[in-house]
Amino acid sequence: MSRRISLRRLSLGCAIALSLSASAGAQEGEDHAAHHGAGMPAGGGMSAPAEPGSSDMAKMMNPMMDRMINGEGENEHGHESRRTGFISQLLAFPALDEAARQRVAAQAGERVSTGLAMINAASADGARATTVSARLDAARRLREGTDLFRSGTAAQGAIGGLQPPREVGLAWLRDQLDIDQAAPGHADHWFGISPSHLLLMLFLGLVSATLIALQIFRLRRIGAIAGGVATAKVPAKPEPKAAPPATRVAPAPAPVADSAGLAPSNAAAPAGASLRKPKSWAGQLRVVQIVRETPSVLTFRLADPTADRLPFDFLPGQFLQVEVEPEAGKTARRSYTIASSPTQRAYVELTVKREEQGVVSRYLHDKVVADDLLKVSGPFGAFTFTGTDAQSIVLIAGGVGITPMMSVLRYLTDTAWKGDIFFFYGARSTEEFVFRDELERLERRFPNLHVVAAMQRAPGTVWMGPEGPITREMILAAVPEIASRRIHMCGPPAMMGAMRGVLAELGVPDAQLHTEAFGPASLPADHEDLEVKPAPPPADKPAPSAEVAPSTVTFSVSGVSAALPADETVLEAAEGAGVEIPYACRAGTCGACVVKLLQGEVTMEVESGLAPADKAQGYVLACQAKGTGTPLVVEA
Repeated sequence: MSRRISLRRLSLGCAIALSLSASAGAQEGEDHAAHHGAGMPAGGGMSAPAEPGSSDMAKMMNPMMDRMINGEGENEHGHESRRTGFISQLLAFPALDEAARQRVAAQAGERVSTGLAMINAASADGARATTVSARLDAARRLREGTDLFRSGTAAQGAIGGLQPPREVGLAWLRDQLDIDQAAPGHADHWFGISPSHLLLMLFLGLVSATLIALQIFRLRRIGAIAGGVATAKVPAKPEPKAAPPATRVAPAPAPVADSAGLAPSNAAAPAGASLRKPKSWAGQLRVVQIVRETPSVLTFRLADPTADRLPFDFLPGQFLQVEVEPEAGKTARRSYTIASSPTQRAYVELTVKREEQGVVSRYLHDKVVADDLLKVSGPFGAFTFTGTDAQSIVLIAGGVGITPMMSVLRYLTDTAWKGDIFFFYGARSTEEFVFRDELERLERRFPNLHVVAAMQRAPGTVWMGPEGPITREMILAAVPEIASRRIHMCGPPAMMGAMRGVLAELGVPDAQLHTEAFGPASLPADHEDLEVKPAPPPADKPAPSAEVAPSTVTFSVSGVSAALPADETVLEAAEGAGVEIPYACRAGTCGACVVKLLQGEVTMEVESGLAPADKAQGYVLACQAKGTGTPLVVEA
């Protein structure tokens, strides 16, 4: 039940209760005094002193409530009112004797007549009033007259049997205190709540409980996934068995470094270490944008056609293998370094230079358009840098070998790396200066980035930088204490050979120099995506004997066996048997085709792409491995 009680009305109600109690006590005291004599005060002959802590509010309210309930005091004309105890007698009407009831009836009539007189007089005075105070006084007397008339009329009705007198008195009190009547029909509600409200509360409670349960389930699921990732076990690294140098296999699993996510990239192994995964991703990516960087270089932005992020993660400096079908029934594959930053999860970018004799590059430049699908596998490669292996980095690039350096540079600037970045780039001419605008913008934005570019000025272009190749003097002027810094280098073989000699003169130890020589970046500028021919074997290493008997190779994962002629590599045998082994350069320098040799012995003419730790564990390069006449078992 709703009650709206103002502070004034609440105080008034308390005062009414006190006044009723006081009236009853006073009546009892008068009866007691009459019994014992006029000379003895009520209450046992002792006058009760006023309590010092009595409330001022009670002192103020009691006379007013006596006049309100009992009708005692002077009226507006100064005469003593004879309406003594009207409301209190009306409340106790059933217990009154006949004389008291007659007095109540007389007082009710008097209230009616007095109220009508006050209403008429106040109405006339209000009509003649010319001031605000006079009108307010008329309104007050009009309200008092109305109250008298209403109470008297209601009392007459109660005395006449139309309504119980006690209910009339209580109704008058509620009206004066502004207390609402109890809403009918709610007595059977539980705790004053209607059934509709109860159903609504139950429904909201069920919805809340369901949402809480879903949130708890989600948190547990996230915890389980995080726990599974944190506790993922890496294959153990047992002690290798004794084996002949370079060719004997030690049957032990290789350590696997995770290159699928960016979190492990902060703990990436140094360049040259194995970053293989047991299963690399392969599938189709959609060409969402093609950007022309120079007259002969295009950038292809690739994205997952079914999701808003890539289906794989990669490290800055890794590469992808692209497979195309330039002719019906014939496929060609080539590897291209990722130029975009791993922080861009929605897409990956490959920057490709068109070569007249390059089958894949010509197909990408001439045939591929936006919205086409490309078959891609990877990522591969260990030529990576994430900023955790050194406090500064020197990046030296030539031609399209700038692509892995741009991936590293973009990653370091995206993550606000604090170390010094020295970026050297050499190109034939300003017309072939790839990413020129971006490099100039990044250098202006990041004070820790220092760019040095050297090339010939093409006709019709502006170039204020040094002309010609990168020189020893340029490096000395730009990089202080270069012998103590980590260096990454990628470019055409001629450029890389010259720079090796310069860095050796500057005292750079081999442990500080990391190079990449695979796919387009490892080739001469005129033939950047042609197949690289294997280098001749060293003088102290005899060529494989032409009289080696043919053998067989078994691919343990695929469950396929194939013949292995003496002049055929494991990669060639796998291609003939339909076994998928990723590859890139086919020259033994990129390391993309590394596989585990489980049984037998092989010879390899070139093995620069094989990390020493992997070689000790029995891994070989499929593009270089040839049999020695004994059956081979390869994990592929």
